[in-house]
Amino acid sequence: MLRLGLIGDTQGRYKVAALLDKVLPHFQDADEVWHIGDWQEEAVLDGLRGLGKPMTVVNGNAPDDPRYPERVVRRLEGLEVGMVHRPPKTGDAWAAQLDLCIHGHTHRWRDETRGRTRFINVGTPTVPGPGQARTIAILEIDGREARLRKIVL
Repeated sequence: MLRLGLIGDTQGRYKVAALLDKVLPHFQDADEVWHIGDWQEEAVLDGLRGLGKPMTVVNGNAPDDPRYPERVVRRLEGLEVGMVHRPPKTGDAWAAQLDLCIHGHTHRWRDETRGRTRFINVGTPTVPGPGQARTIAILEIDGREARLRKIVL
C-alpha cells in the first residue's frame, strides 16, 4: 500500500509556518507528498520537503514556475495516476487514459468518476471558495483500489 499526502493551491493571505504546523502532522505517515501547483511561497515547498519524503510537484499559475512539469503520470501499485494543476476539459485524451487524475486550480473539493477516470481535487488549505472548508487529503493506493481521506483543517 502507498499513501500520498495531497495538497494544492496554497496561496492567499496566510502565514507559512502556521500552515505547515497544521499540515505536516497529517503527512507524517505518508510515503510521498504531492503538491498540485500554486504554492505562492517557496517556503511551503521547503517545509513539505522537510518531512524527508519523496515529493512530486506540478507547475501551476501562482507561480508559473518552469522548474516543474505541467503534468506528471506515474504507475502506482496497479493504477495509472496523473497530476496536473488545471482541471482537464471534458473529453481530454490525456485524462481519459488515467485511472486517477489529481488536479487543482478551482479551490473546490472534487471526487468524481467520469468514464474510467476518477477526478480528485483536494481543494485548498488556505483560501477555499464560498461554502468550502480548508482541506488537504491522504490518498491510499492498494493494488487497484484507491481510498481518499478528506482532512478538514
